[in-house]
Amino acid sequence: MTFKPTYSKEDVEVLKDECLYKGFFEMRKLTLRHRQFNGGWSKPMQREMMVRNDAVCVLLFDPVADKILLIEQFRPAVIRSESPWLLEVVAGMVEEGESDEEVARRESFEEAGVTVKRLEYMFKFVPSPGGLMEYLRMYVGEFDANQVDLTQSYGLDNENEDIKLHLLDADEAVELLKHDIENASTIMALQWFALNKADLLARWSS
Repeated sequence: MTFKPTYSKEDVEVLKDECLYKGFFEMRKLTLRHRQFNGGWSKPMQREMMVRNDAVCVLLFDPVADKILLIEQFRPAVIRSESPWLLEVVAGMVEEGESDEEVARRESFEEAGVTVKRLEYMFKFVPSPGGLMEYLRMYVGEFDANQVDLTQSYGLDNENEDIKLHLLDADEAVELLKHDIENASTIMALQWFALNKADLLARWSS
C-alpha cells in the first residue's frame, strides 16, 4: 500500500514571508492559506517556522562483525532531561553544493573516525512538521569495525563537538530501543534495521 497526499504544494499560497531572526538557526514568519478538504480555502494564518538545512543521518553497520557503531554527545536542547548526553547515529547538515553521500562520508569520518564503504538510502522524515522546516534523510553505511578506536574522542573543535564511540553487537543495539534511546533519528534507524536486516545482508552479499 502507498499513500498519496490529497493536495500538493500548488495548493498552498504564501502571502508573506518574513525573516525574524538569523543565527545558528533561522526563524521565519509566514502568512499563508491552503486548500481545505471540502474544496475551499482556509483563512489566512500566521505561522512561525524555524528553518535549517536538511541533514543526513548514517547508521554505521559492519555486516562481517555484525556490529553497529553509535556515538554519544552533549545536546543542549535536552538539558532538562536526567542527562543531556544522547546516544545517536552519525549525522550532519547538508551544506550548499554537497550531496547526501558526501555528507555521510564526511560526518562518519569526523564524528566516528571511520570510512564508509557502501551506502544505502533508508527513508526521509520531518522531525517536527508543525514548526521546523527541515528534512532528515536516513542512510545505512557499511564500515569496518577494525577501524574503530574507542580510546579517543571525536568531533571538530571549531564546532564544539566532543564525541564518544560505542561499538555494539547488532542485537545489543536493537535491544537498546526498549529503554535507552531518546533521539528520534536513532530510534527510527534502529527500527528500520531490525525490520530490514535480513534483506540488507542479502543485498550486500550479492
